[in-house]
Amino acid sequence: MRKAFRFWLVYGIAWLPFAAIYFSLFVAHLGRSLLDAFKGSLFNVVPAALFGAGIVVACRHLPWSPTHRARFFSIHLLLALTYVGLSMSVALFLNALDERLAHGAWNYQSGGSMQGGVITALMIYLTIAGIVYAIQINQRLRAEEARAARAENLRTRAELEALRAQLNPHFLFNTLHSLMTLVRHDPVAAEEALERLALLLRHTLMTMKDAENVALSDELDFVDNYLALERLRLGDRLRIEKEIQSETLNCELPPFTLQPLVENSIKHAISNQPRGGLLKIKTELRDGFLFVELLDDGPGAELQEVEASTGIGVRTVRQRLTTRYGHEASFRVHTAPGKGFAVRMEIPAK
Repeated sequence: MRKAFRFWLVYGIAWLPFAAIYFSLFVAHLGRSLLDAFKGSLFNVVPAALFGAGIVVACRHLPWSPTHRARFFSIHLLLALTYVGLSMSVALFLNALDERLAHGAWNYQSGGSMQGGVITALMIYLTIAGIVYAIQINQRLRAEEARAARAENLRTRAELEALRAQLNPHFLFNTLHSLMTLVRHDPVAAEEALERLALLLRHTLMTMKDAENVALSDELDFVDNYLALERLRLGDRLRIEKEIQSETLNCELPPFTLQPLVENSIKHAISNQPRGGLLKIKTELRDGFLFVELLDDGPGAELQEVEASTGIGVRTVRQRLTTRYGHEASFRVHTAPGKGFAVRMEIPAK
């Protein structure tokens, strides 16, 4: 409300120099008295300003569209002609009414050329429309910059959270403890596990450094290494099924999109269940969109509880996809007590 008030206040003030020009013209060039010059400037400026407010409203409801250029310019041409006709007609009527009140006779002579009035009105129209669209462009750029800054902030938060998840003492303790056991009984498996841990940490650090997007194949490799290390602890309790469509492997997505969801399933649906659980990952291409599904057969939860959860894994992934892709992205959680937990998301395939 305050922003709109400031805009219209500035709009009204901006007409004062224009009124001063008219006043000076009537006094210096037409020899009018100060009162007549004041009335003449008022009669010419007020209609232009009032109908100019209509231009502002029209421009706000008619944004520039590269795909509808003909419609855009046609509507503006019609509006410009309407503005010229209305503003000049009202100005002529007010001047004639003043003549009628002062001298008892109507006088529709404008005191200037019709051509000059038309050109002036057109220039006013173009000026107002140009200023409104310049403001819109500036606001849109600022909104995009804010959106980009928010996306970068969310990306940083998610990446730091992923790094924390990999380096937290509990995770390292369990992994190193499992490695110590393997070193004694299966050195070859221990060596493979160490290599996976190194790859996991290296991927995390390198992705945090300079990656806007990663290939799905790289993200899946990262998840595979994470799951392999978790399997050292969980053994056969962690069961994994994957249905990966080969055409999806080169598709790009923000880094650390899958790992927080996988970690969520292991934490809430598998590691705390004596029987363990199944984690399933599925990807496919659908009509130009990358579809990814992660689900487990854990105890599930009430959807309202998931939405109100303080954990940032699922929430951060949803926010990142929404910020990056807007309405083109879809992120849905399906869960219920005893029904497991599933996340299904779609993003534009690149």
